[in-house]
Amino acid sequence: MVRPDLTDPRLLRRPLEIGVVVIVAHCAIGLGLTGRDYFPVFVELTERFPNLYGDTSAFNTPARVARAKACLRQPLADRLVHGSDFPVPVFGHWAWAAGLVSWTRMWRIQRLGVLERDYQLKRAMGFDAAHLTRAYGLLRLKADRIRSSA
Repeated sequence: MVRPDLTDPRLLRRPLEIGVVVIVAHCAIGLGLTGRDYFPVFVELTERFPNLYGDTSAFNTPARVARAKACLRQPLADRLVHGSDFPVPVFGHWAWAAGLVSWTRMWRIQRLGVLERDYQLKRAMGFDAAHLTRAYGLLRLKADRIRSSA
């Protein structure tokens, strides 16, 4: 169960101030009717904290795909990392309805396996290749620090 009192990204200020790299799930975008949308707060915090990132898992839902266009613009696009909610199914219908992919391309992508579909759909929506690999660099940096201090 999600505790609504812990979903506000402003609660991350102290870890961010001391330099912790934080990846916010779903870019703090709510689920519409069942969750508060903290996306504007997330965007504001990314402007202040260079160590704050957001993931794009479950972006093909009505509430989240509505924010995708904002996520594709700089400087925010450079602060996003690919995320997957596997095994939650990925469907391109919402991206098509939002005008982010064509009907033909959406159906071509729909025929792929769920992980490849998520990747191809995000690429078709306009997320760049760096978005898909950025988490590796962030997580590897932490692993390298741990190894070097041991």
